[in-house]
Amino acid sequence: MPVRIAAGVAELLHRLGLAIGASQVEIVDFKQAESCYIHHTQVPVALTGYALVSPAFARGRFPRLSFIDLIHKRPSMDEIEACAIAAVCGAEVVPPFWSNPEPFSDHLWSVIARHGLEPFFERVGERYRYGCRGDHYLMRPRGFDWSDPDQPEIPGALAKWRSAYKKLPPVDQLMVATILQLYRQGDDPYWMVRVPKKWHAAEGVEILKKDGALQDWARLYALYPGW
Repeated sequence: MPVRIAAGVAELLHRLGLAIGASQVEIVDFKQAESCYIHHTQVPVALTGYALVSPAFARGRFPRLSFIDLIHKRPSMDEIEACAIAAVCGAEVVPPFWSNPEPFSDHLWSVIARHGLEPFFERVGERYRYGCRGDHYLMRPRGFDWSDPDQPEIPGALAKWRSAYKKLPPVDQLMVATILQLYRQGDDPYWMVRVPKKWHAAEGVEILKKDGALQDWARLYALYPGW
């Protein structure tokens, strides 16, 4: 990580009452963590760092922050904030992100394969890239005929998608939700309807940590270059 970015990450964590200890993030100043001003773009860093130490403290600091809200904040974050959330999760990332889509694309497809998420996402043809770099432009959630200019819903496909999603363990539901929300960055009236999705942000982080998916998730989140 560039020296400038590393220094910025350390300074941000210090202002939040956090620090990276010998093996994990720590709350080194609870008074600071309880009372410091937190800009909305720094909320994901603070919530994640606090939740990794104490989910109860994180819930108390951000009582109404959902996991979906956490994902929606990513496009507003700068490189230092993105690197900070990776750092508290023990994930390695190297900026720049917005002008460097290939690392995100590679990691996205590896996450889909590693977590067995192919029933939820598919690769479309090269013409959908529109000249843009990055294979993430070739990813689509299943359920529509993407080869048709009108993109009609495939009969019964969304119901099948939701049914399969409900059967996933929570950790994989969180990964699907993360990918889908990074892709859409807004309300979703198609896929995640009447399905589990109302986790508190601290609960989501706790599940990802418990099931060994935290670093995969953090790299996906931090590397995001826009869609």
